[in-house]
Amino acid sequence: MLAGIKGSGTEFRAVVGTGPHDVRAEEVFPTTTADETIARVTGFLTAQEERIEHVGLACFGPLDLDPRSPSHGHITSSLKPTWRDYDLLGAVRAALPVPVTLEIDVNASALGECAAGAGVGKRSVVFMTVGKGTGIGAVLGGRPLRGRSHPEMGHLPVARHPSDVFAGTCPAHGDCFEGLVNPAGLAARGLSGHEQALLAAWYLAQVVMTMTYSLSPEVIVLDGAVGTMPGVLPALREAALDRLGADPAMAGVKAAIDTYVVASPLGGRAGVLGTLLLDQAYESEDA
Repeated sequence: MLAGIKGSGTEFRAVVGTGPHDVRAEEVFPTTTADETIARVTGFLTAQEERIEHVGLACFGPLDLDPRSPSHGHITSSLKPTWRDYDLLGAVRAALPVPVTLEIDVNASALGECAAGAGVGKRSVVFMTVGKGTGIGAVLGGRPLRGRSHPEMGHLPVARHPSDVFAGTCPAHGDCFEGLVNPAGLAARGLSGHEQALLAAWYLAQVVMTMTYSLSPEVIVLDGAVGTMPGVLPALREAALDRLGADPAMAGVKAAIDTYVVASPLGGRAGVLGTLLLDQAYESEDA
């Protein structure tokens, strides 16, 4: 029996089951203070009748995923005061003394899409959640993307739209992708809903192009408040076709654009379903 925990800035989801297609119990908790939230989540899991043998843990970051680091398992420079420098992995291990595998939330979401969503039957999937917070994760060859740490592709630089003078909201970079494309930032420009969708799609197309040329996924899955905004997906596909241009290497992608850039069918559950696969993705390592 497996347990999964997936945390975002607004909610934590917890599940128990043998895998993404066999969920026995599930609960959602609002994200409040770190100690209170984790106590609620782990309390729900420890109350289950069946013995849990492994926990997959995925959360917003930045997360220290390096087992050699003194702060391994900590949420590091979070803007949320009680979560900054919080020992997330240690807190979950203390409540559930079983192997725990830690991952960034968007990589777990990409795993969930591979198992039960838009990435079924595929081994290379990019997952993009675009909302109040923006994150991009990937599964390549069946394994979540990691390097020195987890990717932070929401902070990719993008070229500005010629008519866009908005300063951006990212506290680190101002006008990176996340800083330019988020609900508050789009609303602050004074645009209509249709105009917001077109502008978001214009920027999203640049990121789709970057993902396509750098990671060569089989599918790119879109989620989040902006990602699911009416009109964004068709406008994004059209803008992506324009961005990819006449490159003959991209002919296959362009021909299949309607199945290459898609919306998540999992209703926000991709990440928590993916946590039930983390033991397999990392061969049950306690990482």
